[in-house]
Amino acid sequence: MSAPQRVPSPETWARDLGRSLRPFRPATARWRLALIDGPNMSNLGEGGRDRRTYGSINSIGELQGTIAALADGLGVALSAYQSNREGDIVAYIYDRIEEVDAFLINPAALTRYGAPCALALADSRKQYVELHFANIATVGWFDGAMITRKATGVVMGLRHYSYIGATFGLVCSLDADSLVPRS
Repeated sequence: MSAPQRVPSPETWARDLGRSLRPFRPATARWRLALIDGPNMSNLGEGGRDRRTYGSINSIGELQGTIAALADGLGVALSAYQSNREGDIVAYIYDRIEEVDAFLINPAALTRYGAPCALALADSRKQYVELHFANIATVGWFDGAMITRKATGVVMGLRHYSYIGATFGLVCSLDADSLVPRS
């Protein structure tokens, strides 16, 4: 009988994944990313959001720590923020414009009406990726979110794996843009 396999922590797994993906990046810049989680995301985990939609993540802290570890493995820095108040999220975006190269945002409860967030992200003139645990088109939102309209990309429907795909995709997009000669 074989010994049970030890399951690595989410952070260890994500850092190792980032390290394994690092050679596939088009460049090697140490980008600075900001991850923003909107209203209701603080309810992840036990007694919170539906696990059929939101997966096995136990808390917003675990999710953000996992994605920060992935970013570290990829060779980039990631700061994470969550608020249940749109005004705080807007202030966070404006306060970070000079400190970050790009944003990742799960607008969560702001998906349909987040015009102030959409304006702040557009004003930043930074790339950003919108992400969602669920496929928002399944609830009839085929036109996306307010934030979608100027997003570099949208990743949705893959539970917490949407964050992994969005992070790697955004880093590669920043890398690719950095290789284009400026005229």
